[in-house]
Amino acid sequence: MFVAQLIGFTLLFIASVSSSISMNFQKLAQYQTDYEDPRSRQNVRQEKLETPVCIRPLFVIALVLSAAASILDFFALAWLPTAVIGVFGSMSIIINLGVTRIILFEKPSKKEYFAISCVIIGCMISITSVGESVSELTPPELIQRPISSIFIILNWVVFISCSIVLEFVTITPSISKLGYPFIGGALGAQNVCMGKYIAYVVVSAHESGRLTVRGDNLFAAILLCILSVVIHIYWLNKGLKKEDAYYCIIVYQSAWFMFTTISGIIVYDNMNNVLWTGWLLFIAGIFTTTYGVYLISTLHKT
Repeated sequence: MFVAQLIGFTLLFIASVSSSISMNFQKLAQYQTDYEDPRSRQNVRQEKLETPVCIRPLFVIALVLSAAASILDFFALAWLPTAVIGVFGSMSIIINLGVTRIILFEKPSKKEYFAISCVIIGCMISITSVGESVSELTPPELIQRPISSIFIILNWVVFISCSIVLEFVTITPSISKLGYPFIGGALGAQNVCMGKYIAYVVVSAHESGRLTVRGDNLFAAILLCILSVVIHIYWLNKGLKKEDAYYCIIVYQSAWFMFTTISGIIVYDNMNNVLWTGWLLFIAGIFTTTYGVYLISTLHKT
């Protein structure tokens, strides 16, 4: 059991590094529109680069790295609960600060470090509350419960509605800056939620020699998984186009952490045996993280 968990955490660490590099490369591809040297940004182009960002080599490399991170997360799901993956993902915030400083030469201001500390502390508090219990029900049985289905549908309805508001409604600047990176991370968490189900199906099919779930359910899960990847990358880049990479990625990863953990709790019963003290810690951690994310949105200057 220990060896399996060690393998799972190793895969998560590599996935976190890969994901952070991917998001920094996406920002580099954005910078290529205006700069000959996207890292240092010293040589401004006489004419803006007009090729679509999504077909630039740096962006293609970023997609490969993002796919690699998703695959590693997928394999880690075979050994670890989704809530554990969510809270471990919070460590990506620290990893990202180092990666962004190396690749993009970006670093937060002194005032922003307090907000980032609130985010990290909030994540750490939540980590101490997450249960290690595994439900007696299988992932297919858990995900087909009414509460799970309603939660998944609400995720899509709410975040797509938020994207429409961000696109067409004028709102408070600090909330507007949070918008796309936050909903990108929140919807990206669906990738882990669906991935847990798909990982179980693959493992059980390998062990039994046959498909153990309905084909239409598996197709729907794969489709939602693919859509969450495509849409969250699109929303993240909407944020990267306007804001610094370290800021967008911190907001993105915080939302990803919160909604991956919440998905694990609601869909997969990852805290079904946790005492009330654990729930208080979890709520306090989520509140602290949310406060830190909001604070950095008010302090950050583009």
